[in-house]
Amino acid sequence: MKPRIAFVDDEPSVVQGLRNILRRQRKVWDMGFFTRGEQVIEVLAKGRLDVVVSDMKMPGMDGVAVLTKVRELSPDTARIMLSGHADQAEIERALPVAHQFLSKPCSAETIKEVVARAFQVQEMLRDEGLRALVGRLERLPILPGTYRELDRLSRDPDAGIMDMAEVVEQDPGISAKVLQLVNSSFFGLAQRQTSVRKAVGYLGAERLKALALSAEMAARSNRLAPSFDLEAYQEHSILTARLARCMAGPEPMASRAFSAGLMHDIGRLVLAGCHAARYEQVLSQARNSGRALQRQERKSLGASHAQVGAYLLGMWGLPHEVVDAVARHHAGELGEADELAAILQVAEGVGA
Repeated sequence: MKPRIAFVDDEPSVVQGLRNILRRQRKVWDMGFFTRGEQVIEVLAKGRLDVVVSDMKMPGMDGVAVLTKVRELSPDTARIMLSGHADQAEIERALPVAHQFLSKPCSAETIKEVVARAFQVQEMLRDEGLRALVGRLERLPILPGTYRELDRLSRDPDAGIMDMAEVVEQDPGISAKVLQLVNSSFFGLAQRQTSVRKAVGYLGAERLKALALSAEMAARSNRLAPSFDLEAYQEHSILTARLARCMAGPEPMASRAFSAGLMHDIGRLVLAGCHAARYEQVLSQARNSGRALQRQERKSLGASHAQVGAYLLGMWGLPHEVVDAVARHHAGELGEADELAAILQVAEGVGA
């Protein structure tokens, strides 16, 4: 079956423009074009949609409302926000429900690239239940004290944005969210950003604090699997990231390696927070059997934390090389040219 995609924008001229620039894609995609969000929801209620691309500002049911309803009805559908101008408040509203952001005007090549990549990412995680689990995720929990430290630094006249970046670089959850936002089209960067430190600089202190605060509120409301050691998880992630950066050589590979190392086990955080009871059983079974955790995950859940983490990062639009390295960071899963994944495997082994 052809992948099914719905585009919605209240301006008929924009809808017609999308029809025109994507005309050739009809051979490979089943596309619907709509001027009201309610029309998309009606279609989704009757059948599958793989991707929904929605305008932000629309009368009645706006883009956030559309994507919120899409998440409710079909959490594994890729949700992309398309907007001309969005202020900070609008971005904050959209972050929990939009996987990726595109800005108007948007070229056919950009749309094709983003949508095609969404299909590729969906292939990384075949289990529909796990895809739905990740699709319902609004924010990753951040480590205790991250927001408080960022708030303290923002009020310290002697501290700068790079001091805040050092805090972010110790927290995989907030690092992933920062890279998601900075790699959106709202920032108009010429190249995908893999450096957490540079991404923090683009984001700025106020947006960073807003992200961290919302993530901390989510962490307070979500209980992790009881035996999931958050402190050990943090230490292992940071050590792997630093080792990977040392092994990678000069930039830009060093930044890619650090980010991939920091987030390589982010799938464990997702499972421990969103699937806590079931994941507690998996952790116990792995300990009692002596089986490697990723093998026990595949046996019990149908996919490993590497696949879950890569799926999340890919849906959030993080750079391909980082996503693919996270997906293959366990031994025996390398492709022919997976230099970054190879670095990650060695770094994780040394840092275990």
